[in-house]
Amino acid sequence: MNLGNWQLDSVSGGAFSIDGGVAFGIVPRTLWGKLMPPDENNRVRLGANCVLARDGRQAILIDTGYGDKYSALDRNFWSLETGSPVLEGLARLGVDAADVDLVVLSHLHWDHAGGATQLDAQGRLVPTFPRARYVTGRIEWQDALSQAPELLTAYPLQNLQPLAEANVIELIEGNTEIVPGLTAVHTGGHTRGHMALKFESAGQQAMFIGDVCATSLHLHRMWNLSYDTYPLVTRRIKPRLLGEVADAGAWIIWPHDTRTVCARLERHPQRGFEVVDRRAQL
Repeated sequence: MNLGNWQLDSVSGGAFSIDGGVAFGIVPRTLWGKLMPPDENNRVRLGANCVLARDGRQAILIDTGYGDKYSALDRNFWSLETGSPVLEGLARLGVDAADVDLVVLSHLHWDHAGGATQLDAQGRLVPTFPRARYVTGRIEWQDALSQAPELLTAYPLQNLQPLAEANVIELIEGNTEIVPGLTAVHTGGHTRGHMALKFESAGQQAMFIGDVCATSLHLHRMWNLSYDTYPLVTRRIKPRLLGEVADAGAWIIWPHDTRTVCARLERHPQRGFEVVDRRAQL
């Protein structure tokens, strides 16, 4: 997708399967099951959609998927893809890990930040993108490293400590312009420090909305992930962000939709919003 000076490309960070109740929270299976039929184990298939953004000066990666560090047991439990999906996806675009200048992490859950680190030839944990600086929210980083018992499984330290040790982390606060034309929008909701990422150029806009609206099936205010730590915040911020996208005629990019990676939205008198101009890739 060309967006003014930006070239935006879809990069898969890997597909995975989770329980449908986790994906749709309080929504009854009789509703979500019609739209996303589960398998025999009540699981639905989600993507870990990342974005490669290039403006002729730098290459920026939004999120990294889950990476390749998981045990055989974990891979089987989540039905993870083999290898490193994000590196393979970048390679299909002719981009090497060393070509990435900046990695922006919407938040630090395993399925978004797992690909940020990898094991090197000596079995040491190192940043996956050797030349890149990594940007995330200060609140998110503090929560991820807090070792709070209720957050431990969401934030594996193997994804984060190598970044701190390599001194490549840059922490931002609130709504911050990361580079010209790319702004972090602090949303909270899914996590306390969760961010959406907004691209702007030549009067055009696109928003990577992150997990406050995981797929195109989550447009309704009450449809949110069970992983949300602050679901009431999600239900407040999501309609506001969707309204901004719809009113601006902007593109919305979903992090977990396997069929509709991006689309435009229109306001709907009964449903709130509806999807138009669906695209499977950027």
